[in-house]
Amino acid sequence: MAAEFRQVLLFGASNLVLGWRALTRQLQQRLSQPVQLHTCLGMGRSYLRPSRCLQRVLPGVLESRIWQNLPAPATTPPLVLLTDVGNDIIYRYAPPDIQQAVGETVRRIRVWDARADIILTGLPVAALNDLTPFRFRIARRLLFQGSPLTLSEAREQSHQLQQLLIELAAEQGLRMVHPQRAWYGIDPIHYRRGCRDAAFGTYFDHWTQVQVAAGAEAAAGTPLVKGGQSLTPPLPVSADVTRRGRLIVTPQPVFRSSRLQVSAW
Repeated sequence: MAAEFRQVLLFGASNLVLGWRALTRQLQQRLSQPVQLHTCLGMGRSYLRPSRCLQRVLPGVLESRIWQNLPAPATTPPLVLLTDVGNDIIYRYAPPDIQQAVGETVRRIRVWDARADIILTGLPVAALNDLTPFRFRIARRLLFQGSPLTLSEAREQSHQLQQLLIELAAEQGLRMVHPQRAWYGIDPIHYRRGCRDAAFGTYFDHWTQVQVAAGAEAAAGTPLVKGGQSLTPPLPVSADVTRRGRLIVTPQPVFRSSRLQVSAW
């Protein structure tokens, strides 16, 4: 009898894109079950509204079709990661509105499956605090061209949003994990290449269900998937992408094997 797929949901933006190989590797190292992965990702992805990167537009997380395409709940609780929440500050959304969008994301997940094991990541406030005005202007020009956000505004709103997320995590019973300063270099919002495995491994290790599963497998003498055996699926193409005003729909899942399925919304 084939093993049941473990359902994993990842919501985020550029760190999921840049860390795709690392996060899929870290997932497979921790889960012995086959993985059914549903993700909302993309450079500059917003939780609230459509976001543009060059000529490409993606729907916001709350507007995406993931909510109509989640599978029936499995026997084991789903694993969920919410990250890259600070992107919406760049788009000039107020911290309370961003907190509300994250809260609505959590609500929808729990309507789908109330057992969901949800990790929420904090903002890289330490990296932002270390930024000089010159480095901030360079980062803003490279990452978010045309944004009028100032360094003082970025710091103030990041600290405000961080506190609101802490409050949300406490109210909703989420585990909140804060990124480490050492994971960032000159770029204040993206993990350094050599730190991506450590970042995602740290987040995934906070899933209670992963800790339980790993302990049970160790007791039973069942090894977890090792790094060299991990599948490396290509970065997924999202289901709905608008390019130059034309909607391009890609059937999902975009990657399918007996051990790993990937859908992107």
